[in-house]
Amino acid sequence: MQTVDESSAARERASYSSRKQIIVSSIAALCAGLVASLTAVLLMAVLRLVAGVPSPVELFGDRVLKLMQAGTFVNFLIRFGSHAKTVPLGLAILGMIGLGTVLGVLYAMIARVQLPASGYRSTRREWVTAAAFALLMTLGATLLFWTETAQNFFGLPYAWARFVTILSLLAEFALYGVVLCIVYRGILPKKGVAGSTQAAQNRRQLLARACAAVLGAGATAGTAGVIEGLLNNYSSYDGMGTFTANGFIPPITPNNEHYVVTQNAVDPMPNLDVWRLEINGLVANPGAYTFDELQKLPSTTRPITLECIANGPPGHLISTAIWQGVTIRSLLDKHGGALSNARYVAFYSVDGYSISQPLDVVLQADALLAYRMNGAPLPNRHGYPLRVLIPGLYGEENPKWVTRVELTDHFVGGLYADQGWYHGALHTLTRIDRPFGKLPLGQTIEIGGLSFAGNRGIQRVEVSADDGVTWHDATLQPALSQDSWVFWTWQWTPLLPGSYTLTARATDGTGAVQPSQKQGTVPNGATGYHYVTVQVA
Repeated sequence: MQTVDESSAARERASYSSRKQIIVSSIAALCAGLVASLTAVLLMAVLRLVAGVPSPVELFGDRVLKLMQAGTFVNFLIRFGSHAKTVPLGLAILGMIGLGTVLGVLYAMIARVQLPASGYRSTRREWVTAAAFALLMTLGATLLFWTETAQNFFGLPYAWARFVTILSLLAEFALYGVVLCIVYRGILPKKGVAGSTQAAQNRRQLLARACAAVLGAGATAGTAGVIEGLLNNYSSYDGMGTFTANGFIPPITPNNEHYVVTQNAVDPMPNLDVWRLEINGLVANPGAYTFDELQKLPSTTRPITLECIANGPPGHLISTAIWQGVTIRSLLDKHGGALSNARYVAFYSVDGYSISQPLDVVLQADALLAYRMNGAPLPNRHGYPLRVLIPGLYGEENPKWVTRVELTDHFVGGLYADQGWYHGALHTLTRIDRPFGKLPLGQTIEIGGLSFAGNRGIQRVEVSADDGVTWHDATLQPALSQDSWVFWTWQWTPLLPGSYTLTARATDGTGAVQPSQKQGTVPNGATGYHYVTVQVA
């Protein structure tokens, strides 16, 4: 039986030239980096699923999206179409795995293991290098994503969410470092050991490399399974509109037909055991509420129409519901009111979404923190357990899944504000819902639709059947509230056959006539009249 002696060990060392040393170490480092990355990604996915912790990929996405301009963001959505969330998410995961793989080479350069390696135990230098990697990556991610870390999809309060996110980053990167250190040492070629046969050493080396491969494959399969579980709740309803039936639409939109827009691939599902509403900042007496405590406060109920900034004159991203909740004014009064230097109200959501508005705008609109919608508990896609409603502003300024209300002396940005989207009073909208297509000659036709100007209200609607040459007053139905849309009709009898262009315009409650100038939705919201062409025969 042949054993390995000192002379053969010397020959082994001599057989590793500098070039071979670099090549073998790099290959082993790339393999170890890949396995470590896959393992860390599995932990990230598990923490996202069981604890609602945002993954580094999501934190990165939130950060990058804020740096985009509005036009670039819209082009990005158009380019990826129905996969605008899943494809970039998948590419970001692959990019993170690729980066972790390449970092394995940097680790090998710093660890400087001489080949062939002596045994399977990592040295102190290797462990210190791995620990430094974990700490530096955690510190870098924390600094880069500091604003984004204060989110938790289960609804942990703001400060706790940040703490748990940073702790999770440390755990994820520490796992990466540990696996990198162990796997790299394990798969490197080893020196011969006196008293052990070459065949036995080869079997042990093969077993170590097989374990590394199984670990990588298992992590890949586990990650795929967890992601599949998450995507079972994919927010496929994003961009859903509220459409008419034969030119009519109900005054109150059913919950399952209300338009929906969300920034998330998978919307948060807050847990009431951990969720809290925090009232803090420049307020006399900061405080916090459980959901039960919030529902015991005096509440109000009223119809409010919401419209997305991406809704053009003929669009259907507009709906009305009856909302119940606590007004911001009454809540601030309960906490002693705003301090003298408070100028803005900032709202933070469990998914990291944030907006701010001038305090006087929020109070003048009698903004609402709503927890019921059309008599039912707030559906998850509409912001369960609590959402903001600020009448007169576009939907993006009415965040869902709210967990924190903060009074500040400065403007606080967020996804849409940072991209340069308009965040002032919404523009007056008038939409023609009927008639359409071919119409009979000489018969009275009802032209009907809706107008909306936020909390400014609508005092007049005019309709034209000759492309705006002459105008006629429409009949207005009573508004459900000052904050809701208004339905209108006008009776028209075409006396000559041919093509007609119908249009309509509204005058809001302040006396301002809807502007005729056509403007696209990006980035300031659409303006202009809605035109409908019909054929009379």
